[in-house]
Amino acid sequence: MKIKILVVLLLAGFSVFAQNVNRVISLAPSITENIYLVGGKDKLVGCTSYCMLALNDGIEEIGSTVDVNVEKIFALKPDLVLTMKLTKPQDIATLVKLGLCVEVLETPVSFDEICEQTQQIADLIGCEDQSTEVVAKARKTVAEIQAKSKQLPTSKIFFQIGANPVFSVLDNTFMNDFIRLCNATNIASGLTHGTLTRESVLLKNPDVIIIAEMGGFGKEEQKVWNSYEGMEAVKNNKVYLISSETSCSPTPANFASALKDVYRFISE
Repeated sequence: MKIKILVVLLLAGFSVFAQNVNRVISLAPSITENIYLVGGKDKLVGCTSYCMLALNDGIEEIGSTVDVNVEKIFALKPDLVLTMKLTKPQDIATLVKLGLCVEVLETPVSFDEICEQTQQIADLIGCEDQSTEVVAKARKTVAEIQAKSKQLPTSKIFFQIGANPVFSVLDNTFMNDFIRLCNATNIASGLTHGTLTRESVLLKNPDVIIIAEMGGFGKEEQKVWNSYEGMEAVKNNKVYLISSETSCSPTPANFASALKDVYRFISE
């Protein structure tokens, strides 16, 4: 009985805290996008230099995810600061010493964890109702694509997310779920680091190559891969570019949108 009472009291305290969160600072673009998704944009008072959605709305910039302006954050008087582990530990410690409430979120490693994190953010800022709808819509889309993908033959995929050196999506990352949920295999499966040589990609001979557009390197990489005419992906005209805004930023809506693209690349 005492345990049940304690749990109720903790939940009640959490609910009161969320209701009192009216000024939020986000130190990561994906957190900012999630705040917008769940209807909390009016609570956002600070964001990073990469949070274009919020910057376009005139939200105060407080530096990047890695290099934050502690003084500016403190001056904005946030009720809650949301960040990821990329933010320097000493800056997080300083914010806490200044009396600010800081929540450090883990990088999600699967679609399920993306959904859980969105709901966690919504709970922290008091936007639970809209998050339930957002997550349910994304889960429905993902389930439909996964079901259709079971009818496809298994394809070998190279999903590139960096150049100079060439860098691949790895197992145990949310981006690998794009491949897994489309009934395909990752040519980098089993590797412990994402750096690959072009020769190793050629030896794996992927059926489909997908390149994230980050930093504008995507188009150049697409040209390079298309020059290897003996590769299956090239012979079948299956070297594609994918938006880094949807594929690399973990929110339920972004994931569902990118998964649609990956399914289309594999199935067409």
